Amino acid sequence: MKISDKALELIVRDVLGGMEELANYQGLRSSTDCLEVIAVETADREMEDTPDASATVLAFPSKPA
Repeated sequence: MKISDKALELIVRDVLGGMEELANYQGLRSSTDCLEVIAVETADREMEDTPDASATVLAFPSKPA
């Protein structure tokens, strides 16, 4: 069965809309009365100064025009 590009776009939009609705529903349904903060600690100063502690930026190939 061949699906046109427009039909496929509408299907994907419908699926994404359903996923958004489910995520919103689950977020509103959750309760925070069972959460407990175990500890809050400061970061080590030595770790902040090391170059290994920085983020690595990944390069993605550009999309052909």
